Amino acid sequence: MSATAICDEGREAQPKPAPGMDPGHKSPTEEKFLRAQRLESIGMLASGIAHDLNNVLSPIILAAPVLREHATNADDLRIITSLEKSAERGVELVRQILSFAHGAASVQQLVQIKHLLRETLAMTKETYPRNIAVEFSFPDDLWPIMADPTQMHQVLLNLCVNARDAMPEGGTLSLGAENCLLDEKGAAAMDGARPGPWVVLKVEDTGSGIPPDVLSRIWEPFFTTKEAGKGTGLGLSTVRSIVENHHGFISLNTQAGRGTTFRVFLPAADISAKERISDAVQAKRHLGRGELILIVDDEPHIREMIASMLSRNGYRVVTAGDGTEAVAIFATRSTEISLLITDLIMPNLDGSALAGIVQHLNPRTKIMAMSGLSSAGKNVRAERFGNAFLYKPFKVQALLSMVHETLHEGPVAEVA
Repeated sequence: MSATAICDEGREAQPKPAPGMDPGHKSPTEEKFLRAQRLESIGMLASGIAHDLNNVLSPIILAAPVLREHATNADDLRIITSLEKSAERGVELVRQILSFAHGAASVQQLVQIKHLLRETLAMTKETYPRNIAVEFSFPDDLWPIMADPTQMHQVLLNLCVNARDAMPEGGTLSLGAENCLLDEKGAAAMDGARPGPWVVLKVEDTGSGIPPDVLSRIWEPFFTTKEAGKGTGLGLSTVRSIVENHHGFISLNTQAGRGTTFRVFLPAADISAKERISDAVQAKRHLGRGELILIVDDEPHIREMIASMLSRNGYRVVTAGDGTEAVAIFATRSTEISLLITDLIMPNLDGSALAGIVQHLNPRTKIMAMSGLSSAGKNVRAERFGNAFLYKPFKVQALLSMVHETLHEGPVAEVA
């Protein structure tokens, strides 16, 4: 049978559309499959660029504290702070994309939500149209919550963007939070609620409201009423997913022509945990004792910046641009080098292969891996070729703390 005949036969075997059905029409199952493919493509793209973006941001985040130590002019300090915050927001954006695309588990910690509210307030005042007034209120004794701060920031931003878009002619955006103690009766009146202490975030606008005919669909992924190119339809579905992952729920009150109010209920943390907030943010300056550290990274700016930070804090350093160069250095100084800090994704010889050679030459040498891909940390733990993992980009304090712990305590750890 000819190749042409095979192709023709294949075409004949395809199911024909039912009479009267548009050949371009897709069934609900096909639509879900296409959406899943789109998400998979987003995930592949996000993974591909995350490593490079984090390598670009790493030197900025490492350098900012050093510049601040030498700056005395108030204007210079403000510029450095702005630079540092912009880089940190870039890091958060990368993590948000990866988190949505791959469904990554959130890293929850004790959070005072009022700090995130202040950041959101500043952003809205600086970037929203002048015809939108922004109001802000929360009590001084707002309870802490256990949450991923990046994801909470994402919830606030998505709700604020929706509120802005609902007020094209101007209006008022109200941001706030309050403590709420739900009893059995109050919890029974709301879907997803349960008795206990909650922190309630409120985002309210005086915009167009949500029409009744689309209200039931607003949480669907990819559903949007915005014009093509002005919305992805992922905002509210992402908000609900994050809130549910934090064991919370959302209440919605909307009226056409009179505005919308979203209330996000998040479980309050154990009140006694408040005392641990200050302990968690206290920075301890870990100084070296002249230990020799081999730093390996194919990005020269990152390699040089890490070397500079460690040298300033009492360590001796040698550097290599890839795994092959690192092996040559380590072979001649294997008994002298106390710690290997290596990127995982490098040309010629990657970090895991390098770690295996180092362990063979001197099993006593500690190994600290780093990468711009958070999933790489799982490989470090699974393969047991490293004592610790740092997710790029990281701050100076995280670097110094992890180096100190790895050298003197040696736990298998991870900092994201």
